[in-house]
Amino acid sequence: MKTLALLAALLVSASAFAEDGAAEDYARALDRENTDRDLNGALEIYKSIVKKHRDEEEIAAKAQYRMGECWEKLGVTADAKQAYEELIRDFPGQANLVDKAKERLGAISGAPAAVTPEERTRKILEKTRIDLDFNDSAITDVLDFISSFAHVPCLVDPQAGELATKQITFAVKDLPLSKVIDLLAETSHFACVNWNGILVWTTPERAALLKQMPTIAAENGAPADDAKVERAINSIRISLNFSETPLAESLSFIREVSDLNVVLDEKCPNSNVSLRIEDTRLGDVLSLLAFMNKLEIFIKNGALVVKGK
Repeated sequence: MKTLALLAALLVSASAFAEDGAAEDYARALDRENTDRDLNGALEIYKSIVKKHRDEEEIAAKAQYRMGECWEKLGVTADAKQAYEELIRDFPGQANLVDKAKERLGAISGAPAAVTPEERTRKILEKTRIDLDFNDSAITDVLDFISSFAHVPCLVDPQAGELATKQITFAVKDLPLSKVIDLLAETSHFACVNWNGILVWTTPERAALLKQMPTIAAENGAPADDAKVERAINSIRISLNFSETPLAESLSFIREVSDLNVVLDEKCPNSNVSLRIEDTRLGDVLSLLAFMNKLEIFIKNGALVVKGK
């Protein structure tokens, strides 16, 4: 599993021997949580980050949010609720994480989410103002900067031809990010779709397909095992950083992290997967994985079945 962790390190790759840096501690905690599945060990590191690195508000708030997620995975609802409430109280400036914490509190109480992921991302784009000055730069570098600046996930569709290698010159000053996204899409002749709160960059033709993409769900009247898989992919949240990782290894990693049965059809193409995404529902991750790699993923006989199209 450690080899897979190197291939698909969660969020960031960092040495296990890192000392006191907040980013290194956070990466170590993520590895403990998601690769080793040692939730109690991860909790101790997250608590330490919040205590020692409170002045580094972004990472401290992320650690506080991960504490809530760990407590939820452990089934300790009261402590999860407390962790989310403390995030909302102590880190009001981290609007994206505050909204996500409110969503989790709503889910814990059984109330419907007050804000959908799409609406949350739309609000962030509208209220965030940004300066950009890129000259003959890869569009992926521009999108990475936007994603890091606004804490909004941006994905580039590998099926979108030259998009991943496209070089652009693009400069704006003090504009709402929503307008910047529109300008960037228009001048680069590509499309950006706010899909479940994730900004997916692709061709206009594939954007139309993405908007029509069905969710992965058990069939009506499906057996209990299939319904259980559907509940799991809608509740499990994972973070991935796959870069040219063989499909079989990518699915093996997802199988290990989720503890679900994932079956690969023998006729699936032996392709490589690139997918970088943070703290996202497993169902959404699988849908994007299928869309970007010409796959069909469905639930059958208590398993997730992966086939090539």
